[in-house]
Amino acid sequence: MPALATNSRLVLAAQLHANQMAQLQQMEHTLPGATYPSPADRLAAAGYAWRTYGENIAFNYRSPEEVLRGWMGSSGHRANILSSSFTEMGAAVARDGQGRPYWVQVFGAPRS
Repeated sequence: MPALATNSRLVLAAQLHANQMAQLQQMEHTLPGATYPSPADRLAAAGYAWRTYGENIAFNYRSPEEVLRGWMGSSGHRANILSSSFTEMGAAVARDGQGRPYWVQVFGAPRS
């Protein structure tokens, strides 16, 4: 499979969500009451015009290697990572007040 290109707008969308999850201490794809509650809201805020997107989230893994092993061990997360539908990605991490990390990967393919 070809490598995914890093896209700064997807990095921003990932960071927005990691920050929100850490602030609210909740790990969910949709956070009612948050500034950017849904993935589509975060992508719009980051200015990413998408044809398709996907999102992986995780909580309290100690390193990027550990969280990637966790995602690859989950069929849904692995499917996002290996999907030929995506051409770009962004990733981010944020820590809550207790230092626990919230991890986010956002995958996308831009509109033509």
